[in-house]
Amino acid sequence: MKITLSVILLIMVGHLSVNAQTTDDVTQNINKVKRDNMYIYAEATMKDLNEAYSGARAILEMKVGDWVREKYPSEGIELCIVKAKDHLVQLETRRGDFYRAFVYVKKSDILPVADKSEVTVLEVTPVTHPSKPVASQAIIVEESTSAIVEKAPVLELTPDEKQMKLVKSFYDVEPYIKGLKSRGILKEYGKYATMPANADCYLFVYDKQGNISALLKKSGIAQYNLNTLKEDNVKNYKNCGAIWFQIK
Repeated sequence: MKITLSVILLIMVGHLSVNAQTTDDVTQNINKVKRDNMYIYAEATMKDLNEAYSGARAILEMKVGDWVREKYPSEGIELCIVKAKDHLVQLETRRGDFYRAFVYVKKSDILPVADKSEVTVLEVTPVTHPSKPVASQAIIVEESTSAIVEKAPVLELTPDEKQMKLVKSFYDVEPYIKGLKSRGILKEYGKYATMPANADCYLFVYDKQGNISALLKKSGIAQYNLNTLKEDNVKNYKNCGAIWFQIK
């Protein structure tokens, strides 16, 4: 009986040691990444692991966009973010009852974007009209098929507005707002009921499942959908909630 109990205790201690070592290894890897300038990283701590990963990935996308905009302004930010998603590494640990999600990507894995074997974008001179907004047109050449596809002219979005479009879930909104605050460009934000009547702002409209149904830009009393680039209104989205925010 003593021998059996000893064996069981040894197994339990060994199991606990393995788990502790695994946690220590992950923490050491996270610290190494943070100290190394060759990586871009982000993290989030939440009760639900999926929400923690979702928040960390949203923050990473914003940090990648900021880094590309500062260091390589001639590169396409959205394409760099796509590359970052393809190469990111995910790690997780626990902080008490919470999950800590840590994601990172190697800077060299997201540049250069304009690889000859990928998609080549040829910019066409914008067409202007005195009474209409400036529009741009792009021709995308797929080298694998040599097919030419013309995109319809679209309104130009600011870099910040392009970043907003990457927010796809209600659970990504809070990390995004925190990202704006950390960059010092968040002015005000709140629930739809507190939205200023005539002030300019943006709105994330979300449904009961937490999906972002629309991204609206409010200019005075007019509202525009930044996904469709057409006039829209938050009242068109029944049974949905909304978060408004302003940037400097």
